Formats: sequence, structure tokens, C-alpha cells
Amino acid sequence: MKIRIKYYASLRELVGTPSEELNLEDGSKIEDLMRKIMEIHKPLKEVKRILIAVNEDYVEMNENLRDGDLVALFPPVSGG
Repeated sequence: MKIRIKYYASLRELVGTPSEELNLEDGSKIEDLMRKIMEIHKPLKEVKRILIAVNEDYVEMNENLRDGDLVALFPPVSGG
């Protein structure tokens, strides 16, 4: 299945692209996608926490993915 990924803010700078598409096996979860992304974009391993949304809803690592899902990755936001 094909998954679209969008990177925001500092994550976009680390991977060098605003978006990409990756192919995963059917039945894959967010944790499978993140493992593949970390293999491709090793600088992301330095990021302590990444917020993940699938089709505009925040999700946990055990969320199932479906063909055509849009996954958005955000760095944590802080400030006042």
C-alpha cells in the first residue's frame, strides 16, 4: 500500500523534503512506517518526540494504516 507523508517545520529541514510517498505491506501500522522513515532519514533519530497525525487526527504508534493515508509528522511545539 502507498502512504503519503508530510514533514513539518524542523522535520522538513532534517529530511530535506516537504513530502514523499512510501510503500508498505498491507496491515502495516504507524510503528512500521516510522521504522522505515528512520532507516531512510537517519537524522530523524535525533528527534526525541514526533507528533503523528493520520488524515488530520493524532494517532498512537499502534494505529493501522490504509492505502492512500496521509501521515503528517510534526516536531513538538513549545512556547508561551
